Amino acid sequence: MSVRVPVREPPTSVPGDRIGLPRAVLDDLGIGRGDTVTVAGAHRVAAPVVAVDDGTRAVFLPERLRRTGGVEPGDTATVAVSDLPVASSVTLRLRQSVDVERSEDAIRRRLARRVVAVGDEVEVTRLGGALTLRFDVRDVAPASPAVVDDATEITVADDDADAAVVSERPGETGPGDGFVATATFERLRDAVATRFDAAEAFASAGHPTLGLLLHGPRGSGKTTLVEAVAAATDASLVRTSAARLRGERASDQSDGLDRVVDAVSAGEPTVVLLDDLEALGADDGGGSALADRLRSTVDELRDGDRTVVIGATTDPSAVPSALRRGGRFDREIGVEPLTTAERRDALEALCEGAPLAMDVDFEGVAARLNGYVFADLAVLVDAALERAVRRDGRTAIRLADFEAALDDVEPTGLREVTVEFPAVGWNEVGGLDDAKRELVRAVYWPLEYADRFAEMGIDPPSGVLLYGPPGTGKTLLARAAASLSDANFIPVNGPELLDKYVGASEQAVRDLFATARENAPAVIFFDEVDAISPKRRGDDTGAGERVVSQLLTELDGLEPLTDVVVIAATNRPDNIDEALLRPGRIEKAVETPLPDREARREILRIHAREMPVASGVDLDSLADRTAGYSGGDLAALVREAGLLAIEDAIVDDGPPADPTVGRDHFERALRETSPSTSDGRADAERVGRDSPAE
Repeated sequence: MSVRVPVREPPTSVPGDRIGLPRAVLDDLGIGRGDTVTVAGAHRVAAPVVAVDDGTRAVFLPERLRRTGGVEPGDTATVAVSDLPVASSVTLRLRQSVDVERSEDAIRRRLARRVVAVGDEVEVTRLGGALTLRFDVRDVAPASPAVVDDATEITVADDDADAAVVSERPGETGPGDGFVATATFERLRDAVATRFDAAEAFASAGHPTLGLLLHGPRGSGKTTLVEAVAAATDASLVRTSAARLRGERASDQSDGLDRVVDAVSAGEPTVVLLDDLEALGADDGGGSALADRLRSTVDELRDGDRTVVIGATTDPSAVPSALRRGGRFDREIGVEPLTTAERRDALEALCEGAPLAMDVDFEGVAARLNGYVFADLAVLVDAALERAVRRDGRTAIRLADFEAALDDVEPTGLREVTVEFPAVGWNEVGGLDDAKRELVRAVYWPLEYADRFAEMGIDPPSGVLLYGPPGTGKTLLARAAASLSDANFIPVNGPELLDKYVGASEQAVRDLFATARENAPAVIFFDEVDAISPKRRGDDTGAGERVVSQLLTELDGLEPLTDVVVIAATNRPDNIDEALLRPGRIEKAVETPLPDREARREILRIHAREMPVASGVDLDSLADRTAGYSGGDLAALVREAGLLAIEDAIVDDGPPADPTVGRDHFERALRETSPSTSDGRADAERVGRDSPAE
């Protein structure tokens, strides 16, 4: 029996360790004074009840119990009769290496009257909030869950080898109320559930067990996914971490892995999680010894039945190839980037219980979070809440708080590369109509209308080459295309990839494409691509040829470039290796020529629109007289005119500052600038010869 009632401040008659309820609620629950009830908010708390006679149908919680339960006056909570046992002991594991000798009182206050269960996370603040200790609940006696009271023995266990292997029973492995079922979860659950549901069929075929390698960026929720799959399939979960075992002595490593094998009950559905397998790739020798021992452990686990062994890693290439084969880790599953809907659901779950303003649009915020993993979303919500609290104390989170937090929180997977979120529209690109059309077809359509390409049975272009003289807007076009598609924009300066060390350049290319895949949709923009993809010669063994070969490997789709588009730019297309430009690679070549008269007029207007230009300035005349100028040259012309206006106002005791840029300033700027390209200078000379003499 339970009731949902609002939370109220208690009168003075309610002690700090009791819960006040009016007689009407006591009658509804069928209990009397002194009986124990639970109140469920963000957490559940339990305490004996006292009667409150003020006629209000509510639950009266003292401040300490409200803080433990995560509720505030005005919230609604569920009150139920408690049938939970009182814990005789609770064992916690500290998640950081911090001295806790002086924290016993704070820990007991935090847990008093709280319902705890194995796997719960507990935060205890000290020193006025300056220090936060985080614990995992490892054990609850006599049963989990249970209520902590004054007689409960609370122990903080050392983070020793015994904690390196954790075995959890079905029902204790759930991921929590905030879990969001993603496409990766569905794939992983289906693979595991099929193995358990049809165990006899697989056993008769000689495949009673399954090995999966789960890989994805840090913070993408790999461990939580496995915990959720174990809970969804009603399987026991046994887990250990290669990173933790790696720091142990060889004998302790062997003992730890023996405990993993011993924890698997014969014939019972069991999911074994071997986490942090990238630790095996360390180059100091320790990783190799552990890898050998881990390989034999996987073999032992695969000799049983109704067991699924899942290895989790951020870097599959660091996992020894002896583990990445049939009979050990048979298949590999990558954590797919979160969709907009999944990010929206995750934001809503993370903000559950937090006060929100009416203008918060989770759908709109989620649409701007390409590349964010679950951990990034949690940091974003925390930053938004922090801004709200700093503004007015405890107040509702506004949309402006999320927008400000976006400037401070960037995706984990993009922190090691230069990434931009361009806000460049087509109206900021003068001319180049043909180039815009081709980029919309090659970049925007595949990202926005992927289903249309699937219906037609065709693959979208994998790459676009922008070629033309310097300053003709190649980079600006690429930024505008990325902005139109709401894609992460990853600019790469070609020469930066070249490295004198053998293998380093190829690894940089591999890492770049792996990052783009993990943070899709993404646009990789190679500027000066001719520097890293020169025409190969038979006797060339340098970094350039190796980088070209690696680029070809990535573009050929051995690992699909889903929602990743490559844009390359060069002013020397004849120097690029022809193999890079064939269909299926960077197949679409788009020219960005010097602007014609109409394009020059539009470019001048774009650059002068924020400038106080005098009414006598004739942009049409300027467009006629700037034949051969590139877009960059025209930007420099407008900037020079502005500088001359400033100079007139502040140098040599000139006239008072005039807020306008006049015709004279543009005339002088024309005399001081000229086309920067040889083609442009040739065009300017030809127009000059063809123009009638004044």
